[in-house]
Amino acid sequence: MKTLLLAESHPPTLEHLTALLSQAGYAVSAVADAVSAIEHFVAGNPDVVVLGVDLPRLEGVHVGQLIRNHTQGGRVPIVAIDKGHLGKAKGVAAVLGLKVNAYVQDPLKPGELAEKINELVRAAETVAPTRGIQAMLARSAVTTGELKGYPLPELVHLIYRHRRDGVLVVAYRDLTRRVFFSRGGAVSYDSSARPDALPAFLQDRGVVTEAQAEIVVQALGSGLRIGAALADAGVEAAGEDLLELLRDYTRDRLAQVVGMREGRFAFYSGDEFQREVATVEIPALAPVLHGARRTMPLKVLAGPLRRYLGEFPVRSSEFAKDLQALGLDTEDLKIAMQINGRLLLRDLLAHGRGDLRRGYSLLWFLRLTGAVTFSPTPVATEGAALAAVPEVIAPRKRKSMPAELAEPLREGAVKIITSSYFHSLGLDIAADMEAVERAYHETAMKFHPDNYAEYDLSDLKDLLDSVQEKLSAAYRVLSAEDKRKAYLQYLLSKLEVGGRVNAINVEAEVLIRRGESYLRKKDYRMALQLFEEAVALNSREPEFYSYLAWATYHAALGPLKDRAKEAQKVVKRALSLNPYLERAQIISAIIDNDVADATSARKKLLKVLENNPNSKLAKAALRKVGR
Repeated sequence: MKTLLLAESHPPTLEHLTALLSQAGYAVSAVADAVSAIEHFVAGNPDVVVLGVDLPRLEGVHVGQLIRNHTQGGRVPIVAIDKGHLGKAKGVAAVLGLKVNAYVQDPLKPGELAEKINELVRAAETVAPTRGIQAMLARSAVTTGELKGYPLPELVHLIYRHRRDGVLVVAYRDLTRRVFFSRGGAVSYDSSARPDALPAFLQDRGVVTEAQAEIVVQALGSGLRIGAALADAGVEAAGEDLLELLRDYTRDRLAQVVGMREGRFAFYSGDEFQREVATVEIPALAPVLHGARRTMPLKVLAGPLRRYLGEFPVRSSEFAKDLQALGLDTEDLKIAMQINGRLLLRDLLAHGRGDLRRGYSLLWFLRLTGAVTFSPTPVATEGAALAAVPEVIAPRKRKSMPAELAEPLREGAVKIITSSYFHSLGLDIAADMEAVERAYHETAMKFHPDNYAEYDLSDLKDLLDSVQEKLSAAYRVLSAEDKRKAYLQYLLSKLEVGGRVNAINVEAEVLIRRGESYLRKKDYRMALQLFEEAVALNSREPEFYSYLAWATYHAALGPLKDRAKEAQKVVKRALSLNPYLERAQIISAIIDNDVADATSARKKLLKVLENNPNSKLAKAALRKVGR
């Protein structure tokens, strides 16, 4: 069955086409936004892509262009679909820069879309088969899924256990990372992001200068191996020194990948990459522990161990067999030697060697890899007394927390407890569900008492517990659409947003905030679309027309005078609802100045300053008019 990626922002159209294309014999991955589309493309490597012409852009670029610019994007057929069935078709001109293989004006017209896709897929099958990495990626993935919930530690362990060859592809927005495995161990890594690639790593290590790093980038892009690329840059790095750098790079970047929790992943089987990438050997499982310590919240590490707190951990036979692959450092080995089957897990974590995070992460890692097992009763290990009896470990004495650490922690905790749910997580009202979850985990981890286990927290414990309660409540409300909407309605009514007297529409307020973010990025077309939707939801709010006027001025087509005329019409609508609306008056003045009517602009700005002498925006605009 051929795989198909369908990206369409109109929900009814997406649902209808998903059913239609599934009936046509395709395994359809359906997404509604640009970020998910590029992530599914990179990780899922579909046989054909169907994209909505009017998909919101990603950093100002259409998904079709991002796909074509990707290393996998040259071979895949892309079909652009328009909104002819809704009477809103943009026409062929809208897809000229996307390098699509076909354009369908009305995707719901019986037979047309499926027939076009079938034709393109058949044509693609006649192309000569690829080799190397591309041959691997042309196959179906062995496994694929979302990165949410940290699935990669378990996957890397399974790859090691089954001694698999292949490439692990992870995608987040327009970032692609690939880890190559040989006989279960990671042997190479590459990334689409230059700060994440090998030349940047070598520059950070002081091996190459910025200029030399640029030469290495170009040399690698031309197909040279790293040794030859470094020689081109005049850098002497060969033999064991070069291998050690490559080992450090692969180990560091795999640890980074293991800790990812946003985007998608896929694992493709095969060893055809061997001739295309430089390979090294590293302890196969060590990056899993390093990645967990670097990125995973303590409560995630503690969760799988909670059921064993009253049991006795003991090193299994796999511990010795996998010792080299585990790659434990000296401190971790000392902790591991305490795992003798006669100490309760809770005592070992609380009072054993190392701090709480190191202990939890190591036991989590050893459990994941099967290097420890748990017994409800004490265990007699080799060389120990025949009668196994529990041991008692002396409690660790905790030190006082330094004032320079305690005061910021206290102040931050108080701010969270006394703030709204949005502010407690450091978010604005336009934050999406993904941002809510990310902020919750990061903030909860920062203020979790376990992060300060070496200190006496007796005077801060109640405060930090209250923070966790507040953050949990914020997450429960903001991660549920109905609860979030009701809370936002209450919050905005209490705040009396902008001094408005009209009824507040929550959805419109969120659209305005999102539109503002696109204005800051100078993506005026997307901002215009969002502001139009906001005005449609609340047509009695004059402030909304101010935003709409500014976006219209920048995003409308045609010469400056025509754009100015259209924008001034919207400004008049705003001022008809509120003649003293400052933002609308200033926008009108700026437009007048741009069309060479400085006298009118100055009069409007002086009028604003009469009503509000402290208006910084009006003063800034007046300085511009005066030039």
